[in-house]
Amino acid sequence: MGRRPGSLADIEQSFGGGVCPILTSYPGTKNVLTIVAKAFIFATTDRTSTRARLEVSINEALMRNMQTASFRCNFYLLPAFSLYAFSSAIEVLTLANEATGQNAYSCQVVSGDGQPVTSSCGITISPAVGLRSERDRNLRSTPAPIAIVCGGRSLPRNDSKLEAWLRECRHRRARLVGIGGGTFVLARAGVAEGRRCAVHWEQFPLFQEQFLSVIATQAAFERDGDLYTCSGGDASFDTFLDLVGRDHGVAVVNRICEKAVACRVRSAGDRQRLPPNSRIRFNHKAVVQIIDQMEAHICDPKSINGLVAAIGLTRRQVERLFKRELGRTPSRYYLELRLERAQLLLRTSRLSVIEIAIACGFVSASHFAKVYRIMHGCAPHQTRLFLREVGQDHPYNPLVGGQLGEKPGHIPATANRRLGDDIAEVAACASRLSSNTQRSS
Repeated sequence: MGRRPGSLADIEQSFGGGVCPILTSYPGTKNVLTIVAKAFIFATTDRTSTRARLEVSINEALMRNMQTASFRCNFYLLPAFSLYAFSSAIEVLTLANEATGQNAYSCQVVSGDGQPVTSSCGITISPAVGLRSERDRNLRSTPAPIAIVCGGRSLPRNDSKLEAWLRECRHRRARLVGIGGGTFVLARAGVAEGRRCAVHWEQFPLFQEQFLSVIATQAAFERDGDLYTCSGGDASFDTFLDLVGRDHGVAVVNRICEKAVACRVRSAGDRQRLPPNSRIRFNHKAVVQIIDQMEAHICDPKSINGLVAAIGLTRRQVERLFKRELGRTPSRYYLELRLERAQLLLRTSRLSVIEIAIACGFVSASHFAKVYRIMHGCAPHQTRLFLREVGQDHPYNPLVGGQLGEKPGHIPATANRRLGDDIAEVAACASRLSSNTQRSS
């Protein structure tokens, strides 16, 4: 007995087998498939026309269902998560409900053990459910909830249960979102391989070293299919605006921005931050283009003439622009970028000093150490000695920056003196030990 025209198998064959898995990830799937089946039955012209009519029916049905659907959002909070990024995301979803006049998004907080989680600023959030209970619930819910891993600027620990949950969500075609350090968790779970991921600039060098199969960028946020990643901070606001916009359209996004008094919305791939020491936004796109090239060629620095040739300006014009916008020459700024990358690798990686020098485009460890000392007031190995000495409980946080009034990563003068005293004491002890050995012999 032949199949009845308009069956799901016929629709699958017409579209190369890629329709039904996508449709079944949204609520109201039966209604959508009914509309598509009717379009297939009543389309009597050639195959090309049939395909076009089906595409129109699918798009119209999906838009109607997505605009009336209620999506459940699970916010998994990592220890020391960013309260700013978390609250920004929640605020967008709350305003989306107001703008649409319906409960378009429902949110709940999840933690590993169901216990309260403390943010980086010390405020504690109590979750609604633990991860185990949420995993059991997810298996029975349709559609799969949006899974958001909210972290901060610290490196999250390995968590096999959390990573397994994320793989389950991906298998069910759920949208995944990584905020701040949450992007590390997504990468460890293997759900970001071959995808573009936005990583906070302080975590970027370590992320690149650990996850070679992930396309890491220093953008504010990235959207790659059903995977969203953002660098944290107010980039979370832009990320969820983009997510809501894809569900409900530009009009709802504009209404949210009006309610939130947001005057600027970034798009996927936009710059994550202003360059160091810049007090104003750029007035000339050429500066942005050159800086993008510099950031892309840290380990293999290009000549300034080579950078300038790509944008069609003379070197003198570019130097004047850099002086006006950043108060320094292009060469000086390029060197600062490479030294900043080196400092981050010293803080967060286990690479040797010579490996870091090579990774940042320096031809020798001695040259690297010389320019690093001029910039930061200490040798590269002293930075690591100091971090081992003070640990994480010291008022100086190596992942955040120096104390008030000091350069990020700059070792305070008191610590330099204390470190020098310790080295002198060790040298004196070694000298006395040598003398005692000689006398005893």
